[in-house]
Amino acid sequence: MGEAEAQPYLQAGEEHLRREEWGEAEDAFRQAVALHAGNAVGWSKLGVALARQRRHDEAIAALRRAVELDARYAPAHSNLGNVYRELGRRDDALAAYRQALEVDPDYWVAHQNLGALYREMGRVGEAVAEFRRATRLSLRGGGRRGCLGAAAVLILMAAALLVLLLPAALGLHPAATPIGRSPDSVSGEHP
Repeated sequence: MGEAEAQPYLQAGEEHLRREEWGEAEDAFRQAVALHAGNAVGWSKLGVALARQRRHDEAIAALRRAVELDARYAPAHSNLGNVYRELGRRDDALAAYRQALEVDPDYWVAHQNLGALYREMGRVGEAVAEFRRATRLSLRGGGRRGCLGAAAVLILMAAALLVLLLPAALGLHPAATPIGRSPDSVSGEHP
């Protein structure tokens, strides 16, 4: 069995991810990798479906398998970073995002995810720089790297980050600002 036989299952899995039907997505991606075990994309997407179900150990195993099969597939590294970040394993997340960017420096999703991690770590300047890179790269266009809708979200996210964190950076008391709490966690997974 091979890639052609797995393709309908990959497409079905994508549709299930889009609909947030995590169990159905998992089933479809499991079928895809059963038919084409060497498909890094299928393993990466299986990892995303498992992570969405909070089955982190299985997600990590699937994502590591994707990386073993194709170390140049940046989304697998970035998705692995997302699982590590969700588990609070910041050093592992940082290494995974950096690996994604080493493989593909123009992969805007990894820049977005790295920015979110830096924000969580209180590294505001680095977070803003990564969000800017993500926005610039997303606006460039070109297939999976370009997504104007996502770029608009990134621009808003960077602006919100500045509004939320600038008062603290300037030493202002949170009560003196209209917004005194930190932003919610963002998820930049690339299913």
